[in-house]
Amino acid sequence: MAEGTLACEPGETYIMNVMVSSHPYWVPVYQGFKQAAEAFGCNTVFSGTPDYDITKQIASFEQDLVKAPAGILLHPMQSDPFIEPINRAIETGTEVATFAADSPNSNRTAYITSDNHAEAKFAAEEIVSQIGDSAEYAVLENPGQSNHDLRVTALVSYMETHYPNMKLVGRQATNQDSNAAYRATASIVQANPDLGAIWIPEAGSAEGAVAAILEAKSDVLIMHADVTPATLEHIKAGNIHMALNPNQGMQGFMGFMSVFFAAHSDVFDPFNDYKVSGFNPMQIPYVDNGFAVITQDNADSFDLNTYMADRDPS
Repeated sequence: MAEGTLACEPGETYIMNVMVSSHPYWVPVYQGFKQAAEAFGCNTVFSGTPDYDITKQIASFEQDLVKAPAGILLHPMQSDPFIEPINRAIETGTEVATFAADSPNSNRTAYITSDNHAEAKFAAEEIVSQIGDSAEYAVLENPGQSNHDLRVTALVSYMETHYPNMKLVGRQATNQDSNAAYRATASIVQANPDLGAIWIPEAGSAEGAVAAILEAKSDVLIMHADVTPATLEHIKAGNIHMALNPNQGMQGFMGFMSVFFAAHSDVFDPFNDYKVSGFNPMQIPYVDNGFAVITQDNADSFDLNTYMADRDPS
């Protein structure tokens, strides 16, 4: 960093690493990441693996480390397998912050996400407001990814505590696979003709679920987290009730700020024990980037093509 300034040295680079790298969710996140980086004169790279495979994502992370970036904003597919790679990255001079999903037992310096408990509570209350407090509901899930796990477990727990007459009649893992979600939802709907609603922690599975429910001509309220162009069209058509979407641009923007200041923590001297503990003084255990509620009324504001019309995607 140039002395006395908050600006990057020439060539100073920050990387954003994800899995399923073609997923549209990452596009606004990376735009926010890049916007913040440009303000400080920093270079950015979008990285990761196109696969839903923890081994391949770790391999891509290792390849990023070879480039010796100043920092990496990481979406870890699973928490524990990333502990050692994250810790080793930091030990060798590359700071790491996580976003959307976490590796809390690692030495990452920050975690930026939407409040998954708040999302689950909102979804539960909305479901009850639409179908009553003595109805049947189901959930799809994606075990192993921290934010998706919490979106499901928190909703189920909230229902059990506040609406004990709500009956959970289906719970199946679909792992962001729309085909698996189609099969699982079709099975749940067939076995439970009185099913009133289904909650899904991500949009890929929602694509398959809505197809199954439309095919069955079943009157099931669908809510999900995140959004894709396909689910947005279903929201516009009234086939999906609503989506709860993290504020992705803010997630990327605050993600960059967190990893940038972790890399340049020498700009401040906090009142704590960092000099003897050996930990980076930039420690931000949790930043809430907020979430938006997408309905028919505001769906046009979430059109990805419109958002990217005058932007450089690279």
